[in-house]
Amino acid sequence: PVFSAGTREAAFVHALAAAAVAQGIARSCASGELPLCSCGPGPSEPPVPGSRWGGCGDNLSHGLQLGAAFTESPARAGSAPGLRAVNRHNGAVGRAVLSDSLDTRCKCHGVSGSCSVKTCWKGLPDLVEIASDLKSRYLAALKVTHRLVGPRKQLIPKEGDARPVTEMDLVYLINSPDYCTPNPQLGSLGTQDR
Repeated sequence: PVFSAGTREAAFVHALAAAAVAQGIARSCASGELPLCSCGPGPSEPPVPGSRWGGCGDNLSHGLQLGAAFTESPARAGSAPGLRAVNRHNGAVGRAVLSDSLDTRCKCHGVSGSCSVKTCWKGLPDLVEIASDLKSRYLAALKVTHRLVGPRKQLIPKEGDARPVTEMDLVYLINSPDYCTPNPQLGSLGTQDR
């Protein structure tokens, strides 16, 4: 229950869960564990000098597509429209952070450890790196409201002087409760005297 209330912590959890699902799918495709996908497509840019593209890169596009379908399914959405919009936004932030983290990995091949041939592919980092990036976004999260702006509802900052919401900002609706003291209504056991 603590993570369904639209708090800053719920924003972090939704973003991290979305990134974790997409990363898990992307890596499972590359490792051959999923039957409907395989390695990611080869990069369009030329490889670094002295290397060639090869190996089996993580299938980020399939991971993002299937991950979004899973984490944004109607069964997982919050009940209030504002909460649904916040959860959708935070899930998209998690997937965007994951997407931005795709980098080039290389392995050397050659006689007696020489690096006469270097094979490179695109790979995703461990979830710890993604979580670290999301934690910094959690610390800078914006409190928002879901209001009609023009013809449609949008997430806008609750404070009038706050910066506008970007697609890379974690957002939340309500202030966090005191997690130190037990709160059975929220499902928080509290941390006091542990």
